[in-house]
Amino acid sequence: MSSPQPDFLGPDAAYQATPQKPGKPRRPWRATLMVALLLPPVLLGSGWLAQSESTLLLLLGVVVALAALLVAWAYAGAGPGTFVAVLGFAFMLFVGPAMGETVLDRHGVRTPAVVAGFGEMSARYDRARTCKLVWEDRDTGEIGRVETGGLSACTDDIKAGDPAVVVVDPTGWQFPRMAAEVKPASTTAWAISGGLCVAMELMFLWGRARKFD
Repeated sequence: MSSPQPDFLGPDAAYQATPQKPGKPRRPWRATLMVALLLPPVLLGSGWLAQSESTLLLLLGVVVALAALLVAWAYAGAGPGTFVAVLGFAFMLFVGPAMGETVLDRHGVRTPAVVAGFGEMSARYDRARTCKLVWEDRDTGEIGRVETGGLSACTDDIKAGDPAVVVVDPTGWQFPRMAAEVKPASTTAWAISGGLCVAMELMFLWGRARKFD
């Protein structure tokens, strides 16, 4: 007659198990909200850096924009993220010049100048020719020089020695420009910038929603 086996799994065995700690609930909306809120101002700042006279600041703006768009691409996913990156880069390219033109028109100092000569076509702005302007700073008395102008400003009827008006950024952030070139950004430019920003944000939110369906 065999002896009874000990009952290792008694009725209280369920209560003897080590309790499992519940894991932290995922909150993807926090990262989503943070990226969605920070992306537009970062791109605005990058676009403004690109308006500076300094090439290093221009490159810094491009690097910052690419880093921000890379983060947004990773969060949104490969498909939607690609559209976010394209829309974001286009937004920066539109809103940067729009801000620069508007700020220079409103806060630039219009100063009498003299056309000292002419330059060759600029590859950056597709100009037929440029005017070399010389002027005296009203406050410091220093002589300023710049080569600027374009098809609508440095026209063929302008001769050396003619008077002109140059618009100088008092902060020194932007290049001085001929007064005929300086005007506020059009409503169309602002509308396109706003549309690109909204499309970028909606695409990012859609991409995040797809990842957590």
